[in-house]
Amino acid sequence: MNHLLPPEHLEAAATVRASHSSFAPAFRLLPAARRHDLEILYAFCRLVDDLADGEHSLTAAERSEALAAWRDGFRHPALAGLPENLRQMIHRRELDPALFLELLEGVATDLSVPVRMPTRADLELYCHRVAGTVGLLCLPIFGANPARAAAYAETLGRVLQYTNILRDTAADLERGRLYYPLDELAAAGISAENFAREDEKRQAYLQRFAAEAGEFHAEAARRQPPEDRRALRPARLMAAVYAQLLVKMQRDGLRVMEKRYRLSATEKIAALGSALLGRQ
Repeated sequence: MNHLLPPEHLEAAATVRASHSSFAPAFRLLPAARRHDLEILYAFCRLVDDLADGEHSLTAAERSEALAAWRDGFRHPALAGLPENLRQMIHRRELDPALFLELLEGVATDLSVPVRMPTRADLELYCHRVAGTVGLLCLPIFGANPARAAAYAETLGRVLQYTNILRDTAADLERGRLYYPLDELAAAGISAENFAREDEKRQAYLQRFAAEAGEFHAEAARRQPPEDRRALRPARLMAAVYAQLLVKMQRDGLRVMEKRYRLSATEKIAALGSALLGRQ
């Protein structure tokens, strides 16, 4: 494993990636020790995600082997073979290695070509694995009660992933990935093969999908435990940025096949300010 991710590089990668992340303002809300641990978790997530996306100069077989090596590390009773700072952080925050294994299962899904979600249940499982697990892992780092805030973390993870799916529609298609449930597309008169060409039918479906994502934003807010409101401020900032991104895409007609949406600095500051003032 260490030829892919030397232990001494994980912490540096965390700082570099976090500083360029949309989540950086949320990280800065945390006390130094918690921020340090969140950056380590974030770096791990980005690095294994890069494996799935082919960012490393590795063959598909080598990427599968690398993910298998990560799994072996998390399955070992002493977490042997994991980078030392990651292993220590897991023990310090009492994180469940099983959540990391679920996350790696989700990442492995993206190694398949093509990637398809036959039903909404398949999409929900994928969202749980790649996003819900991350939310659950973040709770102890934030200082929130993991049992009390679990439903909030799962719901927020789902809506963040739905928003990512919408934003990255074109780029995912280029990689052979289509995350919209095939049975729902079929009911709308769309097949995986003609998704890019079915403008009117596709846009009508995307509007429904985006509307559901908006409903999940509201549901996540309702599921936030009042007792953990302060601890979950970083999560609320992340939610606010993604909510604003979703609104921007919807107002622009969800032209996700033509462009990849981003928030301007002004839009991001407005979303963060609204969250900090308690409006979200």
